[in-house]
Amino acid sequence: MSWTEAVARIGRMLAEHRPSLYPTEEWDDLIDIRISKLSLDGAGADSGKGDDGQAVKSVLHLWNESLDLSHELSQDMHTPLGSCLHGIMHRMEGDYSNAKYWFRQAGSLPVHSSLLEQAKALFPIGDGERIGSVTLRSQLERLVSASAWDSLLFVDAIAHQVTVAHDAAAEELLLELQWAELKLLLQYAIQQSGGESLEL
Repeated sequence: MSWTEAVARIGRMLAEHRPSLYPTEEWDDLIDIRISKLSLDGAGADSGKGDDGQAVKSVLHLWNESLDLSHELSQDMHTPLGSCLHGIMHRMEGDYSNAKYWFRQAGSLPVHSSLLEQAKALFPIGDGERIGSVTLRSQLERLVSASAWDSLLFVDAIAHQVTVAHDAAAEELLLELQWAELKLLLQYAIQQSGGESLEL
């Protein structure tokens, strides 16, 4: 089985799962075992057993809500993608200031333009009335009206939802955005590792 096929098999198990904004335990411990057993031998001639193959596994662990396992991988990746995954892990664990530090280190990734387009489609400008929290509505409107994806503002919106607002409509939207973020990062990581586009 090729590297891409092995990753795709796990990806299909996770495909419809929307990870929590603030997970407390892994979603499926058997999936964690499958991720850990992924061989990096086919992860591309240039990357070998380096950061790109590890990034694939880190994204899959995040998708499975396995924050510690993802963190073990991302903290040793000294790349923009590794810093981004490190930031997502801290955001999901509720350490929002640390998440912002890592997103600053990551900067902008190629997938962020696609993520912004998906955010605009999910939350068209002027559609904010369904969000009960005035603060969250303002944050989301700023997020989708910007010219570039703002990872720090996304952290702020999630932090406000988790700690203050508990707004049902915002929860649904933020979960969809986080899901889109993880799908895009998985596609990016697999391509960077020498694999092919995934069909999930």
